[in-house]
Amino acid sequence: MSTDSNRVKELSVLIPIYNYKVVKLVKKLYKQCKKAKINFEILCFDDGSKEKYKLENRELNGLFGINYMELSENLGRSKIRNWLVKSAVYEYVVFLDCDSKVLANDFIEKYLQSLQPNAVVNGGRIYSKSKPRAKSKQLHWMYGSKYESKKASKRNKYPHQFFHTNNFAADRNVLVKNPFNESIKGYGYEDLLMAKELVDKTVQLIHIDNPVEHLGLEKNKDFLEKNLEAVRNLKLLNQDHIKLNTRLEKWAKFLKDYDLSPIFNKYMKGREEQIKSSLLSDKPRVFSFQLLKLYEFMK
Repeated sequence: MSTDSNRVKELSVLIPIYNYKVVKLVKKLYKQCKKAKINFEILCFDDGSKEKYKLENRELNGLFGINYMELSENLGRSKIRNWLVKSAVYEYVVFLDCDSKVLANDFIEKYLQSLQPNAVVNGGRIYSKSKPRAKSKQLHWMYGSKYESKKASKRNKYPHQFFHTNNFAADRNVLVKNPFNESIKGYGYEDLLMAKELVDKTVQLIHIDNPVEHLGLEKNKDFLEKNLEAVRNLKLLNQDHIKLNTRLEKWAKFLKDYDLSPIFNKYMKGREEQIKSSLLSDKPRVFSFQLLKLYEFMK
């Protein structure tokens, strides 16, 4: 961690926007950057949102130090992030998803104290302690609370496996040299792929306790579809001989090594639709969700 003498004094905050109102988030970040007495910019690039969100977010145009831009077409998760990096003017950047809630009043200051050359710092994510009122969003909340909300002490034991792009900071030059992989279409595993490549190139991957709350819970159906899409992306990476050392890969290897794959696939084939129906109900089970992802990966 940096001392006060070499604390970062310039920062670009980068927020890709898609169908979300970010005014409250941006104003809080703006206030913290001003309080930190640093040179800063906040880049908010809208990646083809619906008009109602654009109308709400155009309020940001009136604030000095904020660059709000609307793209004429949707570039996708990787390409929009690479463009934000190229557009940033300062040596260090903070990336935040648009559906994030900054909890700590010293959120920016923690990153300023932690950043260093040739390093990426991940702050983490958490979910509300209370279940969502909408039962149709239970699955996302349950999965995120169990598998994604981890303290830095846990995440630092497996640095690349717990890397998420929703909340991290970095030496900008690292991201210029190691951009997000634009060949990955749709949703899934671009964050772990980037983290693995960074570790392979001896870039420091550091986890700290500086989380944001993930607000954008998806309905069970959408969350299920996106995760199955992510699993298919992982299969494609494996076919290209790229291993990310995920839980899915480890379990698939275990079943294959002990010749249990045929038994598992036969069991799941007869229950796939039943499991999908249960996951779309008011009482989904995370274990069933994991089984379905493993089956999608193996079949």
